[in-house]
Formats: sequence, C-alpha cells, structure tokens
Amino acid sequence: MLGAGLLREGFDVTLYSDRTPDDYLQDRGRPTACLWGDSVVRERELGLNFWDDQAPGIGRIHLDLCLPDPMVAFTICAPLRKPALAVDQRLKFSRGMQELAERGADVVIDHISAPKLEKIAQQHDLVVVTTGQRSLTELFPRDDARSVYTEPRRSLFMMNIADYDLSARTEHEDLAFSFMPGVLEMFWVPFLDKDAGVTRSLVVEAMPGGPADRFGDVKTADEALDALRGLAKDLLPWESGFLAPARPTSPVTWLAGSLVPVVRQAVGVLPSGRPVLGLGDAIVLNDPLAGQGANNATRMATFFTHKIVGRGEDFSQDWLTEQFDEFWDYGRHVNDFSNVFLEPLQPFQQELLLAASRNDTIAGAVFEGFNDPASFTPWFTDRGQARDFLATHGVHKMDVLRYKLGVAKKVLSHKVFGRQV
Repeated sequence: MLGAGLLREGFDVTLYSDRTPDDYLQDRGRPTACLWGDSVVRERELGLNFWDDQAPGIGRIHLDLCLPDPMVAFTICAPLRKPALAVDQRLKFSRGMQELAERGADVVIDHISAPKLEKIAQQHDLVVVTTGQRSLTELFPRDDARSVYTEPRRSLFMMNIADYDLSARTEHEDLAFSFMPGVLEMFWVPFLDKDAGVTRSLVVEAMPGGPADRFGDVKTADEALDALRGLAKDLLPWESGFLAPARPTSPVTWLAGSLVPVVRQAVGVLPSGRPVLGLGDAIVLNDPLAGQGANNATRMATFFTHKIVGRGEDFSQDWLTEQFDEFWDYGRHVNDFSNVFLEPLQPFQQELLLAASRNDTIAGAVFEGFNDPASFTPWFTDRGQARDFLATHGVHKMDVLRYKLGVAKKVLSHKVFGRQV
C-alpha cells in the first residue's frame, strides 16, 4: 500500500520480496487479516480493491459473552459504521506484487539480509522494511517505554473452513465473537479463501494452559479440525451444529503458535550510518485479539505516504524518528485498544459491555473501536469517563443493576433448569 501510494505520486519504487507472486499463492495459510471500514476505504482509494465483488462484506458484529457452565450470559449485536472485509493475504500479496509491477515498480525477488540492505540503501533515497523476519527486525531494538509485555499472552490458532452448516447458527452471517473471560476469545470471520472462495476463518485465542489451549500438538488440518470440534463441544456447544459438516479449505490453511506483543524503535541504522525505516509488524506487533495488525500497517503506510511526499528527499534519521513519534500520537491508542482485552476486564468495563447488550448506540461505539481505536479511549479505560459515557447515553446505576439482575436470573435458570431464559 505504501508502494502504490508513492507510485501514484510519481516516485520510483522498488519492491523486494523473497517470494514470487506464485510462491505466495502456494504458501500455507497466513494470519486472518480483517480490514475495518477506514482501511477498506484506503485500499479502494489506491485501486487495490480487487475482491469487492467476491469477498463477503461484513456489516455487523455479533458478540456472545460466555460463561464456562457453558452458556451465553449476554449478547452484543450492532452494525458497523463502515463495512469490513477479510481477504486471504496470499491473494493480496500475490496480486499486489503483480499490480505494482504493472504500475511501474521494479519488483526484485531476492532474500534480503542486513548486509544486502547496505547495497540497497546506497541505491535509494529511502529503504522501508515491513517484514517481521528476525534478521531484519534486529535492526530495530525493542522500545521498552512503549512495550508492555515480555511473554505471549495467548496461545493462538487459526483455520479456514468450508461446508459449515450456516442454518444451524445463522449468527455467522455476521462477524461473530465468542468471549469466555479467562478461557478463550474466538472469532468467526466471513472470509474470502484463495482455494474455497467464501468461507469462514476461525481464530482461537486461548489462555495458555487453560481448557481451550489444545492446538499445540496438532500436526495436520484434520487433527486441527477435530480439536476445534472438541473445543466447541466442551466450551461452546451451541456451535457444534455449525461445525459438524465443516472441512478445512486445504491441508495447509491453518496455523498454531504464539507471539509477544512488542513496539520497536522505528528507525534502524546500518553500519554505514544510513537510516532504515520500519513499518507494520516489523515495528508494531500486536496480539491479533483486537484485529489491528493489517489495519495498523495500513494506517502507517497512509501516514508515511503523505509525509514522504511532503518531504520529497533527505530522509534523515532524525526526521524519520520525528515522523514516527508523530504517528505514535495515534498509534498508542491502537496499542491500548489491543492490550486492554488481553487483561481481565475491570468491573466498570464489564458494565460497559453489559450496557452495550441493551443499548445499540453503546454497542456501535464498542465495535467502532476496531475501526478507530482512538474513539475507544478514554471512556473504556477510565472509570470516571466510563460513568460519564453511560450517563450521556441514558444509562445510570439503577439501569446497570437491573441489567445485572437480568443476567443473574438467566444464569440461575441455566444452573437449576439447564435452560436459558
């Protein structure tokens, strides 16, 4: 997206990749990338929206707050202000490389090591690194002041499935979330898969060592799907019918692992003294829980396109650092939004979600956080601001108490009678 923006402004662009477009198409599954509304608009502005008539548009979110009994305690459902779109990154990277070449970019297929960056830096006014490959990210030291974690907070699993039974769980016509605090967060994403077309991409975020952490030893797609069905049977039994007939979209379209969220210093310095700018996951790596990876990379690419165009030349280390610091005025909100859900929700935050289950406007504000994390703070992260936010939307202490009593009645009925009311 950075290359497309700079080409449009008349810059000479060279794109380096260690894979050809066909290599990307033949690759195993990549992390699920759902672009929220503003990022979809940016992609369209750059003429990179090749799948608008194929990918399933995402206009609503359906969130179930679950208890480990198991049961659904309450549901939040609301439309998105702008539609979201989730497209297989293998398609995006493959087509994007071809498109940039057609628009005049030089596309070089090569494995780029740190020493090779020296030669590239001699030939260009600015070098931008966007890969999370370790040999290159070592150029960008961890920024301790902006980084929160030193260990993974979740065990991660992703799989794309087809042939599911949508009639058994029509909530999956929307983007569906299943949140079970202290156990798992699960995302059921309408998705365009490169092999099977319109499918669902499932993402499981499990508390390490907990009852949902069961994908670490799987070796095949069939084993992974069996583990997924077992998880649903034990923790989300109302999803079992949806998954019963499902199949993997391919033998390699699944992933399991973990990551440590980190923010790195955005400007690296080569042995020659030449600066290198980092963007995307190379610099800001968020846990995928809040779906910000591809969106934050899009925001960074958009921001630096404007800055580079305005500067024109002489991209010094100091100047690049100043620009990233300016970007961080917004980027910190992305980190706060991503990290808040990695920690146990405070009572006032639980009350906000409970109110969202009863108030469509509040629900819309919660979900707008995915598209615009700055809109989410400080009302979701500060107790006093939360109280004022609820009051502004006509929700007061007695209303919250009434909501809690409603949930308590539902839980009691489930425990005593084995049914929900």
